[in-house]
Amino acid sequence: MPLREISNLQGPRREIRKGLVSIVVPVFNGERHLLRCIESIAQQTYRDIEIVVSNSGSTDGSDQVIRSVADDRIRYLPVPEQRLSVHENWERALRAAHGEFVKLVCQDDLLSTRCVESQVELLNTFPEAGMAVCRRTIIDVEGGVLIRKRGLGSLIRKSSPRLASAEELARACTRAGTNLLGEPACVLFRTASLPARLFDSQWRFTMDLDLYFRYLEGGFAVLDKNVLASFRVSSQQFSAHLAKHQARESRLFFSDLGTRMPGTITAFDLTRASFRSAQLARARALLYRFDRLRGRAGRKSRL
Repeated sequence: MPLREISNLQGPRREIRKGLVSIVVPVFNGERHLLRCIESIAQQTYRDIEIVVSNSGSTDGSDQVIRSVADDRIRYLPVPEQRLSVHENWERALRAAHGEFVKLVCQDDLLSTRCVESQVELLNTFPEAGMAVCRRTIIDVEGGVLIRKRGLGSLIRKSSPRLASAEELARACTRAGTNLLGEPACVLFRTASLPARLFDSQWRFTMDLDLYFRYLEGGFAVLDKNVLASFRVSSQQFSAHLAKHQARESRLFFSDLGTRMPGTITAFDLTRASFRSAQLARARALLYRFDRLRGRAGRKSRL
């Protein structure tokens, strides 16, 4: 069946439907990996889903890829007249969700087939949790595994899944100098609890982490050490472009988070954040450089 194009986003928001999971995919020039991303969503064992795609004026073949998928669970938002910023496109996609739960998946990332089923079960089991978080595999541009299990870091316990407070998560992420909760593909939210303001445009590399703490606001997340998603790294992607700015922004973000959550983050925590952010930025730059060199070697071997 053909996908559904939504011609009117104005007027009152539709009523949230219980049990439905909205998986939203913001797109800009994602032709290369977009089909595999959508396929991984469509193949979920949890069948009561809608796939909301927001294409921010792509100039490649993304539109054709989206239209080629014959799945009536896809809702294709109208392409805006002017290109949206990353923040605007993410917000547009999230605000269009009709499900009881919502997950944002970037155009080149993947979900394991049981990701949604597992996380819905967790949120139903832990009603006090606002969001469910899993670990992910880090893959390269060709889908090769770089790191098999990544995420949560010091938050991992023998007892899994488990509840963790916003304060515990904030301290752990600050001390690690990074986002221990992973990219949005790792997270399932309760749609009704999305904050009025989803993003602050001053945060680029840390925009997902900013969203998580805006969402939690003193609440709880349920943490699962199982690997249920894949995050693709590429020397061409948004995060790689920002590598030299990551350390500085991370320091500023965690300092701001300390102001937003007084008494949770200490001066010593912020010192650790500064040191760890610089270390991790260098490590990411090396990873992207390795990926670029490996890509060149692969192209030469095919000549």
